[in-house]
Amino acid sequence: MLEKLISLGYSKTFAERYYELWGERAVKIAEAMEKPLPRCFRVNTLKTSIAELTKRLMKKGFQFRKVPWAREGFCLTREPFSITSTPEYLTGLIYIQEASSMYPPVALEPRPGEIIADMAAAPGGKASYISQLMENKGIIYAFDVGEERLKETRLNLSRLGVINTILIHKSSLYISELGIEFDRILLDAPCTGSGTIHKNPERKSNRTMKDVKFCQGLQMKMIEKALEVLKPGGILVYSTCSLEPEENEFVIQWVLENFDVKLLPLKYGEPALTRPFGVELSEEIKNARRFYPDTHRTSGFFVAKIMKV
Repeated sequence: MLEKLISLGYSKTFAERYYELWGERAVKIAEAMEKPLPRCFRVNTLKTSIAELTKRLMKKGFQFRKVPWAREGFCLTREPFSITSTPEYLTGLIYIQEASSMYPPVALEPRPGEIIADMAAAPGGKASYISQLMENKGIIYAFDVGEERLKETRLNLSRLGVINTILIHKSSLYISELGIEFDRILLDAPCTGSGTIHKNPERKSNRTMKDVKFCQGLQMKMIEKALEVLKPGGILVYSTCSLEPEENEFVIQWVLENFDVKLLPLKYGEPALTRPFGVELSEEIKNARRFYPDTHRTSGFFVAKIMKV
């Protein structure tokens, strides 16, 4: 099994880690990540209805299946020509978004009129979905450090008709400077991206444990800042597109041990790992969820829903 993972291009370090975590399934996960993911899209209900949009696309020969966890989400099963060349895409009636990326905004359960932060917002897919679920009412403060990516975010939000979002070109580590208490916060955290090998194959070999540790440190700092400005009873959704327990379960274990929080259950995905590498973690961590390319046909993805007590 190790040889198979190495033959697929994984470094010995990560091949050994994955085999220890999943045994023979590690090869199935790795092989699934060699295949392109289905192209998925979200109906933008700020501009159209699900019924109207799906009818228009079906008339043009597109076929699709529903994303189980996102009412507005669909994955294409037949694409007679590129969906990005349709008037529906160009006028912002749909947004192309990977299926697992639709789950964090759904898990956040934003409501119209709330004050919400998106701590790493570019290119705007999750922020625009949050706005949609809020019916464009309330305020989203959307942070990102990348100037070019923020320009792309602004264009996306404009095309989609989002009007309740303030873009902030700054690290969300400075979120407390706003002096605002938030109802809900989304932290789709910077990570090593080991769940996105299908689009970043170089990550099989060029990532190191040093990268994992660096990301873990940043993720912990960002969660700490988020919990500082979250209202009591408020919700923080933490997600990554990483397979590494150090960026997922170990981060959540640290949160449970150091802050007055509860980990709320999520419906979709597989329960998070409670004994990664033989380390005993809190049973509560099963409430967090993992998505895998071999069973869910998505990126490798992790989502946790944290309530500040």
